[in-house]
Amino acid sequence: MSLFRKLVILFSVVILVILSATLTIVYVESRRTIVQLSKEKAVSMIQTIDSALLSDVPDYQFESVLLNLKKQEPDLISFDIYKLNDFLYDIASTNPHRIGTQASPSSTIALGEHKVLTMLDGTTINLIVPLTGYGGMPYSADVKLSIAGDLRSNHILLSEILYIGLCALALALLSAWLFTREVLSKPLQAMMSAVNEVATGNFVVNLRKSSRRSDELGSLARSFERMTSGLQQLITRMAQTAEELHTDFEQLVESGDFTAHGALHMADVIQHLNESISSQFSKLQELGGKMSWHLQATAEITSFAQTADADDESDLRQWLVTIEGLMDEAAQVHRHLQGLASTANGQLGAIRHINRTAGRLSEMASELRTLLLTLEV
Repeated sequence: MSLFRKLVILFSVVILVILSATLTIVYVESRRTIVQLSKEKAVSMIQTIDSALLSDVPDYQFESVLLNLKKQEPDLISFDIYKLNDFLYDIASTNPHRIGTQASPSSTIALGEHKVLTMLDGTTINLIVPLTGYGGMPYSADVKLSIAGDLRSNHILLSEILYIGLCALALALLSAWLFTREVLSKPLQAMMSAVNEVATGNFVVNLRKSSRRSDELGSLARSFERMTSGLQQLITRMAQTAEELHTDFEQLVESGDFTAHGALHMADVIQHLNESISSQFSKLQELGGKMSWHLQATAEITSFAQTADADDESDLRQWLVTIEGLMDEAAQVHRHLQGLASTANGQLGAIRHINRTAGRLSEMASELRTLLLTLEV
């Protein structure tokens, strides 16, 4: 169910509740008012009889007074006047057949307790009022009024109110439906379509009608347009950056290949040089051993050749010292070359790892560039 339909249903339910509550309150209050007015009307009639009683009007004249009231008040059902003479009996009534009859227990109770009794039976309101006539003679007035006409008029009024309320409800529902569709539903649907377009990669959205509004929906539409424009610019910059990264990574891969080949060649050269120095060191060791042997042999020559042999021994010792110095230097160079070879091999491994990583980054940059170009389109 769409949003504007939910709003229309909610609006209609609220109006129906308000209309029902209003009709209920009007009915209760109007009925109470009708009953109160009828009581006041009955009290007014009783006051007229009370004035006659205080004026010492003869009992037989009350009948004409009551008939006159009957003519003036169409809603008057009956009016009975009871006089206490050993017991309450009817001395005047709008119904001649009731004259001389005994009063009801309610009249006796009202007279005994000196209080007014009010009873409502359907559409009939009954008032029993104790009265005091001329010379303190106790009387009781029993008045019955019909409120059927007033209630009928009230029902007609309520029906008219209900009819007008239903017409107003239909008009309000139509207005709410048009309002929610034009003011809420269409702008929201336009923004939903724009969101779907952005989700598919199209950042060129048109919300001119919604953005011209001065309410919250207009502000939301303008913010959405700014967001899509910013996203488009961001994606364009990201595509450019991805292109630059792709180019840089390709160059890094090429440079890494050259560096790896150079490091490999340097490692081979260092290895060959190390092997050559090792070979020369072995030869120098062999030569030093031979010269040491000759030096020992020279020391054993007889005394007749001591002068010439002393010079040869001195030369041999100098050569031996020189050879030992060369051997020490060759050993140091050998150790340095071994360190360089180890460093070259480590650098070669690092360069190969960097080259592999750069290759993967180049592929990822290429995929990102393709994706961003798709979104930009």
